[in-house]
Amino acid sequence: MYVSAVLFLAASLQGITGFGFMLLAMPGLILGYPAQVVVPALFIAWIPLGSVQMIQLWREVDWRKLLLLSIPGLAGLPIGVHILSLTDTLTMQRGIGLLMVGLALMLQLRPGRPFKREQPTVAGAGFLSGALAGCTAVSGPPIVLLGLKQRWDVPRFRATLLAYFLILSLGGLPFHYNAGLLNADCLTLCVSGFPGIVAGFFAGTWLRNRIASEAFRWIAVGMVLLGGLVAIFS
Repeated sequence: MYVSAVLFLAASLQGITGFGFMLLAMPGLILGYPAQVVVPALFIAWIPLGSVQMIQLWREVDWRKLLLLSIPGLAGLPIGVHILSLTDTLTMQRGIGLLMVGLALMLQLRPGRPFKREQPTVAGAGFLSGALAGCTAVSGPPIVLLGLKQRWDVPRFRATLLAYFLILSLGGLPFHYNAGLLNADCLTLCVSGFPGIVAGFFAGTWLRNRIASEAFRWIAVGMVLLGGLVAIFS
């Protein structure tokens, strides 16, 4: 019930704002489970949710930006998975807690003027995002910050983000498998959260036009900060 509740909130946030599933789910789940179980479980959990949302939004995807993000993102994935497989559970929990706090605060910063040379920055953000995904499952903030700074068109940006997260999730599973992280505990955690994901998808779709996304975003950021602090000091 706890896992389903966490993933319900995360899927609802994703449906309303277009990102935040991993950012909200990760600090909630590592309070009760090792990061080495949670990270690959979230990769698996994202695949059906991301696939359904992609069916809805694929016409709006910016395929050029998706390619620029995906190639370096996939290159960064094995580095993150290697870090995850070598780090002990408590260190990983506290490290992820610190990262969640930092990323949540960064998302509230004013992005400033756009970069004039966008392509190298996109590639760098993609690589960092992939590495973060491999060890924490949280790949969104570097890309979200860049998109805000570059003032990308919001509907196309949202659809491109969904496609990028889906590619990372599919691409990350072989690396987690090779590292011995895809196991019965991981699959059990994923199945436990499936009802919450389904309910959260429908809740997010229903609430998308009925609640101010900015208000929900502030609530979600507060929850991420709280979860990160608990992970650090627990």
